[in-house]
Amino acid sequence: MTGAVVRRWQAWAPDPQGEPLRDESAWREWAKAPRRLGQDGQPDVPFLPAGVRRRATRLTRVMLSVAFDGTEGEDRTALRTVFASRHGAIHVAVKILESIAKGEVVSPLQFSHSVHNAQAGLFSIATGNRNASSSIAAGDDTFAHGFLEALLHLERSPEQPVLLVVGDEPLPGNLSHLVVEPATTYGLALLLARQGEGLPLEFELSASHAPRKDRDWPDALEFVRFLASDASELTLESGRRRWHWRRG
Repeated sequence: MTGAVVRRWQAWAPDPQGEPLRDESAWREWAKAPRRLGQDGQPDVPFLPAGVRRRATRLTRVMLSVAFDGTEGEDRTALRTVFASRHGAIHVAVKILESIAKGEVVSPLQFSHSVHNAQAGLFSIATGNRNASSSIAAGDDTFAHGFLEALLHLERSPEQPVLLVVGDEPLPGNLSHLVVEPATTYGLALLLARQGEGLPLEFELSASHAPRKDRDWPDALEFVRFLASDASELTLESGRRRWHWRRG
């Protein structure tokens, strides 16, 4: 068992019943009666240079928005980062493949926004951050593996905080039948440290054959529900692994 302190957290998701959920009070209300969230809309990203902002995908806007809001007051140049997304910029990749199939020329700028570490690279450019960064994709365990990767960074350099940013959007319609998952656009940023002020969490990973529980929101937002409630522990299971968090 190992642990970390959540110094700050920030999440964003569209709400079909009203304004997007983005501040802690809104998420606490949602946690009392959680419901399916939406797919449409995107946050503003005024901190990005105008040229980058015009080309930024919805996923980039969502992930960088929570990354910046979740590190307010921090020295962003000093953070190590982990960016985790199951699908990444899949919408851009599909458009590129369609262009290739039609014999059209693919824009290098379009390609640069389709790679899986695009959000990590744009965060680095926007902040001047040259520290270590990982970009993770791990199927339906992507959130949990992202958290584990962040802990490994803390294990190597416990004196330096790590920013974990998780985000996804629904697959394009012609691919949506390939996975079973909540069709939600979301982003979550966790500023993690080995010690200091914040919410201390203990974490344990073990083998499990229990099936994944069906719910109307992704694992990352189930973690938000845990953070925004009075629950003492959270368990996620995937039929292969058991990921367990407990308030310290």
